[in-house]
Amino acid sequence: MYSVLLVDDEPWAIEGLQMFVDWEKLGFRVCGVCENGAEALSAARELMPDVIVTDIRMPEMDGLELIGKLHEERGSPSELVVLSAYSEFVFAKRAMQLGVHHYLLKPVIGEEAEEVLSQIRLRLDTRRALQSKVDGGGEEESLPALVAHRMKDVLQSVEDADRVRATEVIDSIFRELGGRSFEWAELFAGSLTVQCSKLIRGLGGDPALLLRPFPEPDSYGMDAGQVSVQTRILSYAEQAIGAVQSIRERRPGSTMAEVDRYVCENYRSPLSIREVAARFYLNPVYLGKAYQDKFGCGLLDRIHDLRIAEACEKLRGTAGSTGAIAEQVGYAHYHHFLQHFERRTGKKPVEYRASKG
Repeated sequence: MYSVLLVDDEPWAIEGLQMFVDWEKLGFRVCGVCENGAEALSAARELMPDVIVTDIRMPEMDGLELIGKLHEERGSPSELVVLSAYSEFVFAKRAMQLGVHHYLLKPVIGEEAEEVLSQIRLRLDTRRALQSKVDGGGEEESLPALVAHRMKDVLQSVEDADRVRATEVIDSIFRELGGRSFEWAELFAGSLTVQCSKLIRGLGGDPALLLRPFPEPDSYGMDAGQVSVQTRILSYAEQAIGAVQSIRERRPGSTMAEVDRYVCENYRSPLSIREVAARFYLNPVYLGKAYQDKFGCGLLDRIHDLRIAEACEKLRGTAGSTGAIAEQVGYAHYHHFLQHFERRTGKKPVEYRASKG
């Protein structure tokens, strides 16, 4: 079992995380709950959790400051998960720049949490196997695992078409491992080829148009050879980024309009941002930012706006119970319906119905 520390100043958010996520089934146990970053920093020092799930905006010390201090004190050995809303996209982006690999959107949905935690479990298992090899004196054998640990950062940069970030990550990998055996570079290049091909194919492109990082066998020296290999991998990442941009540019400018139309037709279904992004072959973070830029509101906010608007109509025009109406407009849990209804109308459903009667 891996240990998890939950950090959020909103009790309902903590309750939701504990209630709707089957931690034990996924190989985790909640070792502590904190209401702010200062309390969490102290708890992290004492408990040394494997995973820290933290909100961004909190009193006393916010999530970004907590993440920064964890990096300063411990090199951030814990896996970090950020809780955010789309209105906090800028803060979530800053968290990713601080090295956070995972985020969950509020309100947390069990299926999305399971997906993120499964990815974290894989990273933790890999790290544990790596440490076992190092403790056993097999450092050279463990190098591919070290490279694999950073592969996700490279792929995320390619998917986001972030050339600067991709270059920074690849450069850092070579700085960290360049003094050791150079066989890892070919393994890294081969894995990058496979992963980028999957990405391009998933976006609707043709991965066959990408050149391989090593079109023919190379011999690696420790000086000029290293530069050659690094340059080829950087060039391949540049090609992949160009392919991602080209695919997106070929799409009609109405992609966000198509997304909005899809949401308007399906908002009563249990939509998640990842499901919508996958349907339109978009990165979830990219989709959230592009939708916000075009319509001035977050995608999840749009879904809740549509649901609550229909609920208001039903409260005015029917005698159905509020619980039944909540289910009809798409809420599986009544307290989520109440939360979003009161936020948008300033009234409880019963009060709203009485005022419009």
